[in-house]
Amino acid sequence: MNPLITPRAAEEITLSAIPELAEEDVPPEQARGRILALPLVADRPLPPYDRVMMDGICCKSSDLEEHTTLAIAGDHPAGAPTPQQTPRGHCWEVMTGACLPPDCDTVIPYEQISRQDHHFTIEAGSAVAGRFIHRRASDYETGEILVPPNTVIDSRVAAVAATVGATTLRVLQRPRVALFTTGDEVVDPTSTPADHEIRQSNAAALHAALSAAGAELAHYQHLPDDPGATLTAVEKHRNCDLLILCGGISKGKYDFVRPVMEKLFGPPSFHGVAQRPGKPLAFWGGTPSIFALPGNPMSVQITFHRYVLPFLKAAQRQRYSSQIVSLSSNFSFEPAFAYSLPVKTTQEEACIVAEPLPLANSGDFASAIESDGFIELPAEKGSFPKGTLAPYWSWL
Repeated sequence: MNPLITPRAAEEITLSAIPELAEEDVPPEQARGRILALPLVADRPLPPYDRVMMDGICCKSSDLEEHTTLAIAGDHPAGAPTPQQTPRGHCWEVMTGACLPPDCDTVIPYEQISRQDHHFTIEAGSAVAGRFIHRRASDYETGEILVPPNTVIDSRVAAVAATVGATTLRVLQRPRVALFTTGDEVVDPTSTPADHEIRQSNAAALHAALSAAGAELAHYQHLPDDPGATLTAVEKHRNCDLLILCGGISKGKYDFVRPVMEKLFGPPSFHGVAQRPGKPLAFWGGTPSIFALPGNPMSVQITFHRYVLPFLKAAQRQRYSSQIVSLSSNFSFEPAFAYSLPVKTTQEEACIVAEPLPLANSGDFASAIESDGFIELPAEKGSFPKGTLAPYWSWL
């Protein structure tokens, strides 16, 4: 293990090694949650015509100077071509969304008129030229950007894509991740473990977290504590954007991850962070980038959310940062390292309050079920009074 660095320094190193993702075209119906790589632009003015905004009638304001009752020239619903001419003293019965006849400048809602046979009488003072008309190109001119690149595609973006006739969307490819868990003591969840074995939980946790982070799990494999098997497996998947390994990165006799990674990729950017849990965390910047996470379940959860998740979000051109919360009660710990503390959060007026839920150890992941996320307390001091502000990361 190298000399320990601070969590902030580790974060800066990882975020300086973000890969450049390729792009691909997908149909809009398959693009939800993907990242738009190219902007959506208006293919014509929006709206493309002077649009009627109320059900009622439309007419020429000059006719209203002479008449309080107008004859009905006919219906003009949405989707109908524009009438060529409005006879003098007449109006069109119009519907919301219809295009305004070019010789009309006034729309009057049904609420302000009354009908007698084939005529409408207009309430005095109710007609205002230009009101209830959504003018052509008043929102966007042709070629203007409607949705900028790097936007997460949701239902609103899908609606804009349909409006401009985009049958495919150019998106960033998902970060391709190869995940390797390690340990001879670990067996598949479907197995009945012996007394000296445990079921695999880190893989399940990271499968779910990677999916929520927008990544593509290109490969998963559990590795024995064997350097040859580790080297062979990793070498086959070095074409991924990111490799994640769990376990085998501490100082134990059977911790083979670092020497194998050094043989393939050289020395790590860092190995060892002054934090609890997760001190043995290691990172290699390059192609691919590599996170070697400690093997204890809570170490995996916290180091993933603290470092891997921001890395994946940055690769997808998304900003991801902690929130600031307030401690609900006094808390203290031995301040050798920065301390990641699970908390339960509640909203109190304009502030998010965090209730400490300390764990017995870094393997005590079941107790974390009650928590909503974790805060990071600095190593500079060991006592934190109620109301202390701290950065907070929520669980995926």
